[in-house]
Amino acid sequence: MIQTFEQVIGGQSMQFCASIADGGGPRRVIISRADSAESLVIVEAGGIIGAIKAEVEAPDTFVADAMKRAQEEGLIERALQTGAVQTTNL
Repeated sequence: MIQTFEQVIGGQSMQFCASIADGGGPRRVIISRADSAESLVIVEAGGIIGAIKAEVEAPDTFVADAMKRAQEEGLIERALQTGAVQTTNL
């Protein structure tokens, strides 16, 4: 599942994509620029409540919640400014 979205950063509209990461670990969403595979933000379904929520929510809702969290916390901007991958829990 991949969702694309637009966000204005520094007065410029930029395209990003968010996808559920494959793997056997905790569910997580990875956000990157639409034109690059470079990861900017990782949102993990941490803790018991996050893990339960990730399991019972539809995948598109899980991705949308992760995108909203990353935007609210300014993580995408911070990742672009610092060059470091930002992480948070859902």
